[in-house]
Amino acid sequence: MHRSRSNIILITVDSLRVDHLGCHGYNKPTSPNLDQFARENSFFRNAFSDGPNTPHAFPAIMASQNSLMSSKLGLFDAPVTLAEVLKSAGYTTLGFNAANPYVSRSFHYDRGFDEFNDYLDFAVPTESSKQDNGNGQLENAIDVPELDLNRYLLSDEVVHSKACLEKKINSDCFDAIDSVSGGPFFLWVHYMDTHFPYLPQMPAQLELGVEPIAKQENFKLNTRVRENMSLSSEMLSGVIQLYDAAVRQLDSKIGELFSFLKKRNLFESAMIVFTADHGEEFKDHGDLQHKSKLYDELIHVPFLVKKPHQQNSEVHEELVSLMQLAPTILSSIGMENVFEASGIFDSISAASNFRHSQVFSGASYCGDNATPVDRNLFNIDVLPKIYSCREDHWKLIMDLGNDQKMLFNLIVDPFETQNLYQEQKSSAVRLEQELLEYISNIEKSCLKSKIAKVRKKMLYQLQQPHAIRLPS
Repeated sequence: MHRSRSNIILITVDSLRVDHLGCHGYNKPTSPNLDQFARENSFFRNAFSDGPNTPHAFPAIMASQNSLMSSKLGLFDAPVTLAEVLKSAGYTTLGFNAANPYVSRSFHYDRGFDEFNDYLDFAVPTESSKQDNGNGQLENAIDVPELDLNRYLLSDEVVHSKACLEKKINSDCFDAIDSVSGGPFFLWVHYMDTHFPYLPQMPAQLELGVEPIAKQENFKLNTRVRENMSLSSEMLSGVIQLYDAAVRQLDSKIGELFSFLKKRNLFESAMIVFTADHGEEFKDHGDLQHKSKLYDELIHVPFLVKKPHQQNSEVHEELVSLMQLAPTILSSIGMENVFEASGIFDSISAASNFRHSQVFSGASYCGDNATPVDRNLFNIDVLPKIYSCREDHWKLIMDLGNDQKMLFNLIVDPFETQNLYQEQKSSAVRLEQELLEYISNIEKSCLKSKIAKVRKKMLYQLQQPHAIRLPS
């Protein structure tokens, strides 16, 4: 019998830009509940995602695995997931994803969950297909081209269903928690309020203290975002106002979740982790939404942790990676860490020079630097890659597809506008060596995975009745 373990709540948000939260210095009232949560618990100012969009970010969150170590985006090849580890330890595992196809059961994000709802039949029209995984089993695969996530998302039907889902997801979470009978539970909830299209309800706009944007203008602005069209400064301000209202709406939902946990006397004893998979771009580097770029507006993410019965608040300036999220949860509740990465609190206590560590990010992309879509989600080997290595002072981005290298001095140029690769050769060469070693390790791991798959497929084929066998 293991000792009584704490309940765990993992809250993830899609496309939440860190510098649009009050706790990170934003000057608009977008996040009162999260700001209070940050003040009272462990606040990590410098947390970074493993990738700039959902397919590249979430393997690190849910399985402490780099997305580029597999030829397919998703959890197909992850040795073990956080939910599987917790389920094996006696946790009831509950997963609620507000209709993001990239973290649906089609990409195996239901692994280890007793109850899992991705709401795809509720919100986003998609087409299913089947793919043979090489050992005779058919995997559900889902085609999620950009038209699903953009064109359809502005249809009246989907706009209505998104509004309904935004209200439904908390209610379903509350019912699931109430249904747990004995033993600890692990709840993962993924919110989509801040993901394009930005369709905040009227109360959220009013709470920002600004003149609300009418529905017709809202759709006009979202259409321009969808097409990545040019925006006047006034239009861009309107888009950001809609986004900020979506952040405020999200914050209200999180406040509802916290209030529910407190009413059930579950809040103080629980471990609660809050983060985002990635940020959002508003023409900072020429684009909108979240293409496969590695600037900070896309990979710098909020990271807040409440340990069970936490008494004192903490502010951490250390660089941390979301690869450490799952190990941090396990170590904080007294479980053995089965992942290669270390827990954040373990790293801080074990290394006095932890502040000077590095964080790495990476992604694959299509020709226009968009997120890989359709069949390429299952064959990212053929796509060009982009990587970054970040320290306190310096950041190097290497775009292998375009043979481009960019070095930024983050102290004097936090918005990453001045490429110093040629001027600061010593720092550039040092970080390039670190990054090349990191890429080499990824490629070696990917090769081992491929060899294992080939062996598995050959064994399966040899076991079939029609297999050609050599004479003995």
